[in-house]
Amino acid sequence: MPPTQSDPPVGDLAKFDEEWTKTMVSGDDLYPDVPDGIYDAVIEEARLTETAATSRPVVVWKLRIRGPQAVDRVVTKNRVITENTLPYLKEDLEKCRLKVSRLSELPARLSELVDHPIGIEKRTKDGRVNIF
Repeated sequence: MPPTQSDPPVGDLAKFDEEWTKTMVSGDDLYPDVPDGIYDAVIEEARLTETAATSRPVVVWKLRIRGPQAVDRVVTKNRVITENTLPYLKEDLEKCRLKVSRLSELPARLSELVDHPIGIEKRTKDGRVNIF
């Protein structure tokens, strides 16, 4: 990405080239998955976007864990919106105490969810992660 007018100039990175080739990362242990379990969390972000492959609308929640373990880790919950998922989306929103009379109100109202505390459960089955 090219620098913008507001970006500070970047120094000469070439001075790090030799050290860079010797630098090792610890792979999967660097950011281990949040273990399956029940957590207290807060909604840090809630937004409406589209899936990359199909351009379907999707609600994305960023949930910051408050405990009892994995404190300050962030998990993401996605809810693709289709005719089949409407009951699940409505349930998600009502659990967050957000009632919309029409789904078209949702984009303007999602910001009301930010900073809302919520209990979540993370479950992994057959390699797929679900946040409830």
